[in-house]
Amino acid sequence: MDAVEPEVSSLKPYLQRQMLGGDRFYNLSRWGVLALLLGLSQLISGEPLWPSAASQNPITLVIWGYLAFAVLATIALFIPRLVPLLRFSFAVDLLVFILLTLLNPDPRDVLYPLFLLPLVNAAFRLHSSASLLTGLMTAIAYMAAYLVARIGPDNGSIPDDPLGYVGLLLRAIVLVFIPWITGGLAERWSASNRLSVALAEEKANQALREANAYRDQTRGLYEVAYTLATTHNYQNVLEVALAESQKLAPYTCGIVLLSTGHPDELFVAASRGLDEVDRTKTISISRGALGQALRSPDPMRINDVHREPELAELTSLQRCQTACLLPLRSGLNTYGVMLFASEQSGAFGNEDVGKLAALASYALVALQNAQLIFDLQQERTKLLSKEEEVRHQLARDLHDGPAQALAAITMNVEFIKRLLERDPGRVLPELDKLGQLAKRTTHEVRTMLFELRPLALETQGLDVTLQQYLERFQGNATDIILEAEGITAQLDTKVEGTLFNIIQEAINNALKHARAKHIWVRLRQTPTTLETIVEDDGRGFDLQKVRASYEKRGSFGLMNIEERASLMGGVAEVSSEPGKGTVWKVIVPLR
Repeated sequence: MDAVEPEVSSLKPYLQRQMLGGDRFYNLSRWGVLALLLGLSQLISGEPLWPSAASQNPITLVIWGYLAFAVLATIALFIPRLVPLLRFSFAVDLLVFILLTLLNPDPRDVLYPLFLLPLVNAAFRLHSSASLLTGLMTAIAYMAAYLVARIGPDNGSIPDDPLGYVGLLLRAIVLVFIPWITGGLAERWSASNRLSVALAEEKANQALREANAYRDQTRGLYEVAYTLATTHNYQNVLEVALAESQKLAPYTCGIVLLSTGHPDELFVAASRGLDEVDRTKTISISRGALGQALRSPDPMRINDVHREPELAELTSLQRCQTACLLPLRSGLNTYGVMLFASEQSGAFGNEDVGKLAALASYALVALQNAQLIFDLQQERTKLLSKEEEVRHQLARDLHDGPAQALAAITMNVEFIKRLLERDPGRVLPELDKLGQLAKRTTHEVRTMLFELRPLALETQGLDVTLQQYLERFQGNATDIILEAEGITAQLDTKVEGTLFNIIQEAINNALKHARAKHIWVRLRQTPTTLETIVEDDGRGFDLQKVRASYEKRGSFGLMNIEERASLMGGVAEVSSEPGKGTVWKVIVPLR
């Protein structure tokens, strides 16, 4: 009860404002009734609206007295000490209407509806029994005033009209029960409203408790995130993640499984509560829960851990009943999975899973940052060596192509000069040869510039640029076929440039080494990705041998394409076997 008191006291100003608003609305209604009475007074009394000294009509005097009361009531609304007196102002209204009924001999009784307004007001202010008593007293007073006005000395004898008495009785009954019915409905509606308010307050308190719990969890997660962000060693990151997870959702065994680099194989990268013999094991992925978790972006809960064949190799998990699997995914890359197991059945409820998922996301970000720092260091070394190789390659291409052609053009010009003196008839054919050589040189230079940076990428898109590029290979022994299926995505120019370089690299490799008869370049757009496939029917190669000898060769082949795809946030896959051609597949996300 003590905890509720401040909430109730905080509602008092609100309730007071609501009550004051009701008084103001009722006072406004009183002014409306006054306006109606002022309009009817001349019709009822037959005298001018403005009272004079000679005016003796009591109806006009009562109306103007009622006007004075309305003015005083309006003034009282702005004086806080007088506001409580307005609680019973409806009694004055009833008294005025009874007087008007007493003074009005008209049998039509046009003033009867005016009783309803103060009676309804009384119904909202009084209990049902008090409102019933008020209605009964008003009905008696109304009937008495009505009869006195019509059987007085000025009106003669009692009217002989049974229907008139029946109508009077019905009107009196309405006056009796209107406040009682209205008050009863108001009390029941108020009870319903109070129940709704109580439920709303309970929900608000529950929301406040949840907000406080969420605040505490957020503070804890922030501390975890700060801890994870300050280390660049991924092993430390994983150990800290498991330790902090124990605080958020207690578990028996916690394991981080990462890819070994081989398809469908994971190793234990970090663990907590795991037996020593299990820490060096590798797990093969099949169609079980572990494989499903790696293919799904959402956490997964397992109720019978010992029935999962993939996890049977870890003997430490055999004593556990419930497990929670959290995939470590970022975009198209899947790094592994965090596994938490408990000996208790029904562990890891939705709230616990949410906490662990939040922590797993922080751990993933920190793990990515640590990996990125390592990758950037490696990339820096590779880029320096590749930049030097590009310089040498460009120098070789210029020396073997345009430089030799320009030297030949210079020699031919000198030769034509001597022919002009000795044998002018041979000059024209030599000039034709010189023009053809110049055209070939110009074509070679333009081809080199196009390969370095095609300007069409910035204006016409990747598919049009590829068409222009592949047109330069027409007439070669290898037929290059472009298949672009409705590419509508607007890619970043850097992404388009990188994709063009990857396709160019794959085509050049196929032309130089594969001895292919056909090369297919396919572009396919999905709602979230752009797939690029370069396939040839050449002689293929041994993929494992090429990967093993990459560091020794130091070329721009296989690893270069994979690294470029990774820089775009995508992935590159290659499949090849001797005698069966090669297929390159590059997938980049659409942002």
